[in-house]
Amino acid sequence: MASARKFASLLGLFLLCQSCVWNQDHPPASAQIAGRFYLEKNTYALGEPVFLYFEASNPGTKAHDIIRADPYSFCAGYEIRLSSDPSPTSRCAIRQPGGSCASSSRTLPPGGSYTESILLNYDHKIDEPGYYVVDAARSMPHGVDPSQMMGPNGTTLKVRERLRFLVKPAKFTSEELAEWLEKLHSGDNESRREAARTLASLAPRSLENTLIGLADSDQFKGWVPLAMHRLNTPRSIAVLAKIVGSQPAADYYLWHVEAANYLGSSGDPQWFPVLLATAQEHPDASYLYPAAESGGDRAVPFLIGLVHSRTGLTRQLAIAALGYTGSRSAVPFLLDLLNNSDSDTSERALYGLSELTHRTLPGTSSSPQAQYPKWLAWWTRHGDSAPIYKPTDCDDFIPLDQD
Repeated sequence: MASARKFASLLGLFLLCQSCVWNQDHPPASAQIAGRFYLEKNTYALGEPVFLYFEASNPGTKAHDIIRADPYSFCAGYEIRLSSDPSPTSRCAIRQPGGSCASSSRTLPPGGSYTESILLNYDHKIDEPGYYVVDAARSMPHGVDPSQMMGPNGTTLKVRERLRFLVKPAKFTSEELAEWLEKLHSGDNESRREAARTLASLAPRSLENTLIGLADSDQFKGWVPLAMHRLNTPRSIAVLAKIVGSQPAADYYLWHVEAANYLGSSGDPQWFPVLLATAQEHPDASYLYPAAESGGDRAVPFLIGLVHSRTGLTRQLAIAALGYTGSRSAVPFLLDLLNNSDSDTSERALYGLSELTHRTLPGTSSSPQAQYPKWLAWWTRHGDSAPIYKPTDCDDFIPLDQD
């Protein structure tokens, strides 16, 4: 009854807010291209896919080219935050991705429009009933031809809106996901990819067999680590372990690392030997991090041994990975490295210390070596009682000088 009353009060607030101004800070449309965010509806069932839509339209008299990029990549220019996301200052804050990505352009004729969607369940938690706020922004270059999009004659459309939706306690059933199961066999490649992303993101346990079966197809296996992580059943975690225990093929290296990362975050120490074996075989790769997270105190001797490796990359990865162990015994070792004359070593040590202690020295541009006296004094005062954190701990970082 209490949960029903809570939901009823949320529903009342939600309906009351239908008259609220939600599209805040919406800049005037550019002279040539306009844009807007919207949701299909205002209320969803628990476990239902929630898509955010962005529509670009051309109310002008000339054709314009707009950017064409994967909407899930940073190249598309989206910034999306949900009220359920971790604090921006916490260890688990959602970071904007970087790197390189493919982009091109598409032509938007006069009077034309183009709409693309983003599955919010993919990068954000929507796993409890309640009221969610979406802050969405997009910067979208456009121009009268592709060569001008990024040039002095190009313009950037900037749209920022706030939307709200409600998630009801009633669960979305696997039967209601039938259309996504059908799309797995679509003749359109993009439809198949979106179906795999949607099913992997939602990962209802009623579809466990189907999701595990995705690993049998090269087309869908890239979604398996996420699906197994979201399922979080003994069978699904065992699938992650099987992937990690296999030899990583060059074509599936990132998929293999993703599986290792999810296995390391499972919190089950039985998988440490699998992760350790992979890290030992590939000490110059990202496998050191999930092995450190899974092993904790047991991983510290292995990582310290790698700090003396002749390979510079292995040394730096091992130092940073010590910050993923959640081990108090790693702190004194990292403190010593903080005072190392080699800048790469001291920078990685500083990173590891911050990960373990959730302490920082904000607003300082001083070198790690210059920070060493403050870190040493702080550890001398608080070393026996200071909390030590694992990567899954989402507390905010605290300024070192506040203790």
